[in-house]
Amino acid sequence: VGLSRAYAKRDSSVSQAVRDAMYQLRIAAETTIKGERLFQMLPGGRTVYQGEVFLEQPGKAATPCFLDTVEASGMVMVLAATRRPDHYDAEVGTIPQHAPPSWVTDIPKDSNGVYAVGMARAYYYEENSWREAERQARQELAYSIAARQRRLFKGTTETSFGVTASATAVRLTGVQTMERWRSESVCFVLIRADSGATAPQ
Repeated sequence: VGLSRAYAKRDSSVSQAVRDAMYQLRIAAETTIKGERLFQMLPGGRTVYQGEVFLEQPGKAATPCFLDTVEASGMVMVLAATRRPDHYDAEVGTIPQHAPPSWVTDIPKDSNGVYAVGMARAYYYEENSWREAERQARQELAYSIAARQRRLFKGTTETSFGVTASATAVRLTGVQTMERWRSESVCFVLIRADSGATAPQ
């Protein structure tokens, strides 16, 4: 699904959503993720998050077919696929849930895939919230599959301080957004990738 803000000129919105859908198809086929998070430990034992670097390189472009376009919640959404399905019912939809779905707190398990949940604050322009939640979910997925830590500490017998860096580098395939849910202030996304992620070459 490609997302765009609903501009006054609908053609501009659709064009942007189409570009986003094509990018999402590239990520779904294969994406390489490299990231590093830095934490500082202060005297007294308090740990402070210092920031992160996150790089994502999608795979090769695929030839898409576009199935549907809809406008809702100030967004234009384009549904795309790498091939046209044998059957597609554009009228099928889901009723929004008011209670959090179980996957928000209990991540599913699957012998053929791995899952992660990403979340982002609900911004005024909702498409930005969903994009960020998806990005966070892919990042969490990468760290859950492969992470290495480096630590540098100094101190005495009474106190210590230093930094910890946590890094990841994986190649994911079959990345799919499985579910979305929004509370009043936060957007949640559940994603899945094929098991057997590899280290990038």
